Amino acid sequence: MLLCEKNLMRKKALLFLTFSVFAIFLVLIMLTFPVAANAPSQVSLAYDSQNQSLKVTTTHAIATSSHYVYKISVDKNGEQVLTKEYKSQPAPTFTNDYPINATKGDVLKATAHCIIAGSKSAEIAVM
Repeated sequence: MLLCEKNLMRKKALLFLTFSVFAIFLVLIMLTFPVAANAPSQVSLAYDSQNQSLKVTTTHAIATSSHYVYKISVDKNGEQVLTKEYKSQPAPTFTNDYPINATKGDVLKATAHCIIAGSKSAEIAVM
C-alpha cells in the first residue's frame, strides 16, 4: 500500500510541476506582447484655413504588414466628422491631408489607431 501511495504522490508532484512550468511560460509570453505592440508615439496637426484642410502627421515606429496605423479619425467640436481606414503604413512617420470645413474657434482632434494596441490623439483650435 505504501508503494502505491508513493507513486500517486510522485504523479501529483509531476503534474503540479508540469502545470507550473506551463503557467510560467504563458506569463512570460504575455509579458512580451506589450513590448512588441505599441501605440503611435506622436500625432501633430496643422490646419490650413484657406484650403479647408487638416494635415495630420503620425509617428508609429513599428510598421509591418501586421502592425500599423489602420485608422485615422477626426472630430470637430467633439463630433466625429471623418474616419479613414488603411491596410498598411507607408513609413514610421507619415502625413495625410484631410478636407475638413472649420471656422475660427472650432476644435479639431485627430486620433491615430494602431491595429494591435492603443491610439494617440492631438487637438488644435482653428485660428
